[in-house]
Amino acid sequence: MSADPDDVLALIAATFAAAGLPYALIGGHAVNAWLEPRFTADIDVTVAADPASLARARAALEAAGYRVTHEHGADLPSGPDFVRLGRAPGDPPIELQAAKTSLQDDVIARARRGARGVATATPEDLILLKLIAHRPKDLADLAGLVALSGLDWGYIEERAAAWDVLDRLVRVRAASS
Repeated sequence: MSADPDDVLALIAATFAAAGLPYALIGGHAVNAWLEPRFTADIDVTVAADPASLARARAALEAAGYRVTHEHGADLPSGPDFVRLGRAPGDPPIELQAAKTSLQDDVIARARRGARGVATATPEDLILLKLIAHRPKDLADLAGLVALSGLDWGYIEERAAAWDVLDRLVRVRAASS
């Protein structure tokens, strides 16, 4: 039997709170917090962590039955860039991305607590992340995100220009008009 993603999200919130790690839920589950939910197979989290703190969080997830299935950058002085953890077949894998850019730091700092106490990226930051990733599923998410009311377009445009994706933002906004 597979775990309920909401239970896994609660586990993530408790794990990172216990480890004292700032984080933000990103990806499809974060988009689902703002739009009508869509299927997503994994749970993406950006974590502000030094190698020792990330090791504590990883150990807590391993204590909950998760095991590392893939890791990128483990030998870097700053610690791994990416850690994928899996549990039982059918359970959503957790993908941890270490915050190593100013945008990732901002995503974490601006995150809002949502359901089950999970720190979730704002719609504005999700728009930026989706513009950068620019995969077909990101474009579908962008169509819904840019239609939300009350967005801070000044922030989005400034950061999109800084990350050289302002042209993509202009195209997405034009397509959604």
